[in-house]
Amino acid sequence: MAVFYLASADFDVDHRDVAAQKVLLRERMAGLGWLTPDILAHLDDTPDFYLDQVAQVVMDRWSSGRVGLLGDAAFSSSPMSGQGTGLALVGAYLLAGELAAAGWDPDTGFTRYEARMRSFVEANQEIGRLNARSRDVPGPDPEPAPEPRPDFAGEWFTELVGRAINGVELPDYAGVPDSATPTGSPITSSARP
Repeated sequence: MAVFYLASADFDVDHRDVAAQKVLLRERMAGLGWLTPDILAHLDDTPDFYLDQVAQVVMDRWSSGRVGLLGDAAFSSSPMSGQGTGLALVGAYLLAGELAAAGWDPDTGFTRYEARMRSFVEANQEIGRLNARSRDVPGPDPEPAPEPRPDFAGEWFTELVGRAINGVELPDYAGVPDSATPTGSPITSSARP
């Protein structure tokens, strides 16, 4: 198995055109040395070639009316952040809890959900962007990088990682009415013998 990362502001290859994807990969990886020529020599024999663009979803808001977005649909941080599943699980917990705490009023619930999640999401998205920039390896004819490689030695990075890991409070929603209980009614349960 081989995994290649390459920066490409003009990634314009149809996801169904595998032949064009292989041409792009060969062009971008030409001249890199090491085992690259040997790996590329097996490109046409591989039964499970896959090439895709790594992207993020960055939106001004995650809801409109009674429709709210969650997980990658709202705030994909990209595989480069390593936080997609974590963000989705935390987001689902907060979205359900805030909607319930708001008596299932979408405007209030969505606003509270986003207020709790926004900084956490933005920190994880920035981690993804930093990771992508740190992996950018110039090809044989390097173009000037749009941004310098990040310097991870500063306090800014420690603060960013702190927000990305611990940047959201998970309230205890115990006692919040569920969707089957009218707002204001206590939730009760009984055990049957």
